[in-house]
Amino acid sequence: MPSDQHAGVGAGQHTSPDAPFEGRWKSTTATSVVLRGTVPRPRLVDRLDLGVQRPLTLISAPAGFGKTMLVESWAALYRGSAEVRRVALRAGSEAADVLERVREGAHRSGRQVLVLVVDCGDLTITPELGQSLHRIIRGDAGRVRLVLVTRSDPPLPLHRYRLADTIAEIHATDLAFTVAETTALMRTFKLELTDSQVAEIHARTDGWPVGLMFAAMNLAGKSDRERVIREFRGDTGNVAAYLMTEVLDAQPPELRRFLLRTSLVDVVRPGLAEALTGRPCDLRSLQFLSHGNSFIQPVPGTADCYSYQALFREFLRAQLLYEKPTVATALHSAAAAWFARHGQPMEAIHHAVTAGDWFHAAQYLVADLDCAALLAGRSSRQLASLFAGFPDDLDGPEAAIVRASLALGTFEVDRCAMELAKARTWLDHEVSARSQSVELAVSVLEAVCASLGGDTETGLTAVLAAETRLRAASPDSVVAHPEARLLVIGCKGRALLRHGDFPAALEAFTAGAAIAEDSGAHEALAEFLGMSALVEAIRGRLRRAEEVVAQATALAESETQPDLPQATIVAEAWMRADRGDLPGAEHLVQRAAEAAAPIHDTRVVAAALALVRARLMRASGDLDLAAAELRAARSNYGSYGGWLGQALVVDQAKLLVTQHQPEEAIRVIEQSDGRDQAESLLVLQSAVAEAGERPPAQSHVATDRAAPLETQVDGWLVEAAESLRAGNTGRGGLCLERALRLAAPEQLRRPFAEAPQPLRRMLQPSGELMRQHAWLRGPSHRGRGRAADRWGMPQTELVITSSLTSKEQEVLEYLAELLTTEEIAGTMYVSVNTVRSHVRSILRKLGASRRNEAVRRAWELGLLPSRPDT
Repeated sequence: MPSDQHAGVGAGQHTSPDAPFEGRWKSTTATSVVLRGTVPRPRLVDRLDLGVQRPLTLISAPAGFGKTMLVESWAALYRGSAEVRRVALRAGSEAADVLERVREGAHRSGRQVLVLVVDCGDLTITPELGQSLHRIIRGDAGRVRLVLVTRSDPPLPLHRYRLADTIAEIHATDLAFTVAETTALMRTFKLELTDSQVAEIHARTDGWPVGLMFAAMNLAGKSDRERVIREFRGDTGNVAAYLMTEVLDAQPPELRRFLLRTSLVDVVRPGLAEALTGRPCDLRSLQFLSHGNSFIQPVPGTADCYSYQALFREFLRAQLLYEKPTVATALHSAAAAWFARHGQPMEAIHHAVTAGDWFHAAQYLVADLDCAALLAGRSSRQLASLFAGFPDDLDGPEAAIVRASLALGTFEVDRCAMELAKARTWLDHEVSARSQSVELAVSVLEAVCASLGGDTETGLTAVLAAETRLRAASPDSVVAHPEARLLVIGCKGRALLRHGDFPAALEAFTAGAAIAEDSGAHEALAEFLGMSALVEAIRGRLRRAEEVVAQATALAESETQPDLPQATIVAEAWMRADRGDLPGAEHLVQRAAEAAAPIHDTRVVAAALALVRARLMRASGDLDLAAAELRAARSNYGSYGGWLGQALVVDQAKLLVTQHQPEEAIRVIEQSDGRDQAESLLVLQSAVAEAGERPPAQSHVATDRAAPLETQVDGWLVEAAESLRAGNTGRGGLCLERALRLAAPEQLRRPFAEAPQPLRRMLQPSGELMRQHAWLRGPSHRGRGRAADRWGMPQTELVITSSLTSKEQEVLEYLAELLTTEEIAGTMYVSVNTVRSHVRSILRKLGASRRNEAVRRAWELGLLPSRPDT
């Protein structure tokens, strides 16, 4: 503190030691602030009431914490027997003499107890005054009790007082307003704020009374309070003026320099403070400083970390930039180097970027696999924002790696590959400890880049190579930075899924979930759970898929990961569609379309979503829309081959068979890369049979337990259909029965709803098979009507020659069998409203007004196979 600002009585002014304290005080210091609109704070008044029973009550806090207001409020309410007097100190006089006169006057008066309030204002208590205070506390405690009001702890043996229990203390943390007191203060300004608005103001000010006053003044008369609160800062307006006058300008030059330089970091530590100030700074210095008037407090739960109050930190940073902008840049670089040396790369990167030092920012990112954090993990969004302005012309392998990572973030595969090639060129000419981290970073990014390419085999090879290098890397580095492992194992799972190796893909996703859970990467954990559920649904393990979806949902409901990943929603939609719950699946498809897409490689999830959407359209009779959906999906994702592309091909071919276009279905299958896959061979067999040709002999896939459940069921259904065409109804029934038994544990209903018409006739509601397999009737149809109406049906011309769709033809045949609407819906696994839509369309196309009239017209036109005898 400035040496000439010592505590004393106002210059040229006599203060009688016998003058009593009367009424409301007038402040004799220019810095005292009386709050407008008093907020009762009985907790502090009661505390002061208890405190004055001890020899010393110390009220120590920075400017603007309402110290004087507290003493005034207490004095106005005091009902004790002691006499209360006040001495307001100013610079320029000998305060020790004044206190001696007060003490002597108390002795002469013969009164039992005098409570002497010594208000230091913004002055520092000198050692001489401290000795005088100590003599009173030690020798006159029975007759004179002190209430010392000061901005910093005085030079007194406070530790002795604490041991002897002769002191009561009230500090800034006690004087800070609580949330409830903040609400009361706002109401004195006629401000009725929401709980969240009060909480935000309280958090921004840390309960600092003057800060709250200024916030209330800013809010008065404003309509957009959210914006005003959000923009309330310490580096502008009244807050900045107050902090400059009352706090910063009151500091001695060395302390002022310390405050400005160390304000650039969020947390001050002894070693970091030395790096920023160039002066020795130990823990004791920070502890002492926290008891002063610098708005710096220990960080809870730490041994050597301190932080500035938020508004004060904003003010100091703005002031440093104003006074010494070039020094601020150098300080950011110094902070970056210190954080890098002490294993805090995120802080190092932040300060290097702020200093414009992109070269070192890139080095900090690449070291110890932190480049992977740009693409995965909790820091990915923050890092992406920090490196958004990364220059394109910066040389060096680390710079190339950063640009490659940024390119991957936007799926610019070609640009990523080009930047990685630059880094590889450097590696070919350099061998050092630095090159080892670069090599590992390049390997990880090459795996991600290759997994996004069109060649599944190449992507899988690159992923396996990166996985091997990670195992060979330093265990400490890999464990400390799990993002690289999460990236690689995620790419591995997706590559295996595209390849159609479902067990291996599931194993990878399960391992990724374990790593994510161990490292606390909850966003990655949710993604891995979603992908695991999707694999299970694709395999037909619907019960297991349901369990994993429930696990992911529980994670979301715990608010650890507030939003369900798109993969989880698609997995549940797939499961519900396969079980015949069309309204539930439709709702989930809409949710999935609105959900945030996966961070990396959206194609697997997007293709699965397109498949589910097309299947729902087909179930609702919108065959043309379903075909368009599949064509669009093939255009976007079909070129990547493997299961991903072939699944779209198979569904398109199935739809063509349903639309009585077997030749086109055959062409689609034979021109595909996966024409030899089991699913492709089965739909090819159905298409050839539909075309009236003898299907080629195929290897039996129904007994292949490694195949997805749908493929196994389809295998038996194709055999059943072939047997019926050949007139072998006994074998046809046996194959259908086997398909039903295979699907029953998972309640897989969709293949039966999409089966050829002769097979569906065997599953009539009153038939023996339906009685034996009641599960096939599907979930309750309650509530499905509205969902079905939202899908809508195509409008057709009211002409008798309009052709019926396959679904309408099926409904027409059930009408001829006198089935009710509910029975038809249960047989076809569609909603009642969907059946009604089909019926209305049939009536329009056949020019009929009633069902029996439509059936009669259909017999006349030969649209039904036979007419019963009249």
